[in-house]
Amino acid sequence: MRRTRRPIDADAARTRVGTGVRAMTELMEQLRIDAAQRPVSGEEDSDDNLVRLWQDELREAQEKLEVYRSDASGSRAFGADVRHTQAVLESLPARIATRRAEIAYEQWAQETLAGLAEIPVASMDRSFASIRKEYLTVLAPELAIAIPKKSHLWADWSVWNFKRHRLDRAKALPAEAVHRARGSLTHFDRLEVWRAVGTADPWLVGAVRTPSGRERFYLVYDWGVETSAGRDALR
Repeated sequence: MRRTRRPIDADAARTRVGTGVRAMTELMEQLRIDAAQRPVSGEEDSDDNLVRLWQDELREAQEKLEVYRSDASGSRAFGADVRHTQAVLESLPARIATRRAEIAYEQWAQETLAGLAEIPVASMDRSFASIRKEYLTVLAPELAIAIPKKSHLWADWSVWNFKRHRLDRAKALPAEAVHRARGSLTHFDRLEVWRAVGTADPWLVGAVRTPSGRERFYLVYDWGVETSAGRDALR
């Protein structure tokens, strides 16, 4: 069967991207707000080791500062430690809130993006994204087999580069990828088209900026295989 390719409607793509950005920005902001409103002390149990560690540090800093406040001479003698303790008290609540917002994002992603594979990006700039070969072999085994047949550089590199293209600047995409793009923009800040260097088949990639500001990427459609995530992968 011949695979059809359809051009991207640039105006429609920009409109949908704007809708997705607003929806995701509002979601991440709500996650941050919800996390910030929760108590940061150990009164609220946490299953996360990092949150528990920071809660212990916060409690110790509070106790230490109380001692310094009741001992003026000690406070003057250990001024540097007093300032450090105050800085800890000021910074830890925000770090705990951000961590909790990230945990809430993880829960949302596990439910909403359950059918999509996350792309473990090793490094990135405006034009290229690099993926370590061992991860690429798991993420897209067919591609990892095809690249060495087309490029002798595969053996010399620990990562492989993907050229990044904006969705609305892609000349053409598979019809199914266009359909997938139209249905998934509300789940991502933006969609991009990635092509592995030396290959022709594109990936449709969704990008999410998490509450901490980190960007994470998900494989929405792989034109090189027939087993891309189904249409119900996004919930």
